[in-house]
Amino acid sequence: MKKFTALMLGAVLAGSCVSGLCFSACNQDGPSQEEEESTALVKDKSSLKFAFNELYKAGEMKDAANGLSSLVDVKGARFKVNNRYRETFTEAPKSIHDAKVEFFGESSVRVANISGGFAFTLPTTELKADYTTAKFHSSYEFGDSVLTVSRESSNPYTSAPTPWYTYCAEWIIRFINDDEYIKNCNLTRTNDSKAYEFTNYKAFGDTTTKPGFDLYRYDVKINDYTGEDALPYYNIAVIRKENDPVNFVLFVMKSKSERSAIMDSIVQSYTLMRSYGTEKNFFDAGDPKENPNWSDETKAFFRKLCTDDYINWGAFSWSMPGDDSGPGNPTYDAMLSNSLKSKAGVEEIWGHGYDIYPTYTHLSWYSQLHYFPKQMAKTLANGNGLDDKPVLQFTYQFTTDNNNVGTIAQPGTRFSPLFDIMRGKYDEHFRRLAADIKEYGKPVLFRLNNEMNTDWTSYCGMLTLLDPEIFNITWRRLYDIFEEEGVDNAIWIWNPIETSSPYSSWGEDINYFPGVDYVQLLGGTNYEMNNYTKEAAEKSYKSFRTCYKAQYEKNKDVFSKWFTVIAETACGSGGNATGELGRNAAVQAKYVREMFDVLYTGEKEEWATRIKGIIWFNCNDIDAYAGTITNRLCFYFPEDIKYDYPTNNNYADLAETWAAFKEGFQKSPAK
Repeated sequence: MKKFTALMLGAVLAGSCVSGLCFSACNQDGPSQEEEESTALVKDKSSLKFAFNELYKAGEMKDAANGLSSLVDVKGARFKVNNRYRETFTEAPKSIHDAKVEFFGESSVRVANISGGFAFTLPTTELKADYTTAKFHSSYEFGDSVLTVSRESSNPYTSAPTPWYTYCAEWIIRFINDDEYIKNCNLTRTNDSKAYEFTNYKAFGDTTTKPGFDLYRYDVKINDYTGEDALPYYNIAVIRKENDPVNFVLFVMKSKSERSAIMDSIVQSYTLMRSYGTEKNFFDAGDPKENPNWSDETKAFFRKLCTDDYINWGAFSWSMPGDDSGPGNPTYDAMLSNSLKSKAGVEEIWGHGYDIYPTYTHLSWYSQLHYFPKQMAKTLANGNGLDDKPVLQFTYQFTTDNNNVGTIAQPGTRFSPLFDIMRGKYDEHFRRLAADIKEYGKPVLFRLNNEMNTDWTSYCGMLTLLDPEIFNITWRRLYDIFEEEGVDNAIWIWNPIETSSPYSSWGEDINYFPGVDYVQLLGGTNYEMNNYTKEAAEKSYKSFRTCYKAQYEKNKDVFSKWFTVIAETACGSGGNATGELGRNAAVQAKYVREMFDVLYTGEKEEWATRIKGIIWFNCNDIDAYAGTITNRLCFYFPEDIKYDYPTNNNYADLAETWAAFKEGFQKSPAK
């Protein structure tokens, strides 16, 4: 959720086959042997002539500055259509095709993204290209560098007075342009590069380096980042045709050494051209895999979770303090008491017990590290999925400030701990985390860094040099530490949010997937905030089916065999900050009834069969300074727990929601 409830969290944060279902190795580890063999250069004269001279007659394929003045300079080419290499290429791609061409010269390669409508040149003849996620971005390895390139065209601010500058300042250069952020993250601008000057929240780029284009160039080094696989030097270019408010291309190159001159050359070689076909994704995550090191108890729970028709339920109301704040500590004792009261109240309303007990923990609160809540977890959860106790869902976030990413108007607050994680700063802390989870013993649904494809988390790509791979590097680092420490009870959940923000290709969720060997379940997050006026609520509301079918459809081809735990969901009833509190309670009850209808009534649709767990986010969005509820997602709160929000404990008006839950659970199959 974008903003955690300050009231609830603030106090805490001071390969086997079963029943016909196979968990096996990923079936898309890379190109087949036949495809690898086909990467040899094509020298068919008709194909080369058509692709270099005839498809684009204005000379878009030519690049005299890099030795490709004419077809005579082309030593051969590779033609890739729908992610398969072709031996011939003699007609324009159709709308169903994703087409890429690589022209090899004496010392360079001209890369033509025909379906994307642009071309550029790389100073190499040893090139490894990856187009499996071409709809979002393509990747090129050469020398000691990796370049990712994405075509962007998703500006929602087209009706604003300055649509490009609004989008660019908010979602592209917001952090990489900020010297305070560079300093806070222990980064260095290299090659004498400087941030662009902001004027009334507008960052005006360079319109002279490449005539006709607006350019933003950044050269940055991640200091103290070493190791065999480390690529600490970043060269970034954002380039758009001058006065185009929507379309641009993003180049992000990382290397073992400083390569700003190469990026400058790439920018100069960049050419726009007509687009033929459609950019597509060809990535398949394959089959989910059991961790072979899991305990028998964890394997049994995972298999039951994935094969049963039963849906596991829970509600989040409170987080758990770590063991550094144990019994006898006033905060610990109060949180435990509040949690027990909340759980009992929810179970009474539901007429159904918790199957999953969720909690959240951050990496730290500035300098104060957070620890695994081993003691409280044993009291509130401690289940194995086969008994009458709930299984712990533990959400762990790489943030040191409750995901306070700051704004343009808040200098000094912008920071991501992911760079320090790559440097190994937290390795010993992670080893303690691993040891504590292992000692806990029971299966743990371990949800790491949820909602990464956003602009409001400390681990989003906007805070990692526009490179989602940094998220993946840190994910895998923690996973590997868990393996080294022998953790045999953690089931890892990868949980993007349904609609990516920033609206972009480079920041889409698939770019943050760390790999099939590092994830066992999908997580889902989608809310119907239902905070409309009373008159608009019924018309504007989105049902549970609308929300989660859309999330399934988005990536069903990628994760066709995977199962989902909806780790956060809720429908609000309306907050008193914007109108009458609870004005949309009837619509909230309708959402709950329809949720149970699609899950338990009649034959399930395919998207619903993939859902194996649901957590209701039983917390309110609040404005702590104004003392108001911005949106009421909570449907129950213990009456004897008092806070400075006068209407916080009044939930009697949600009796229809309570009844909808109870009636819904009566339809549930036996556990």
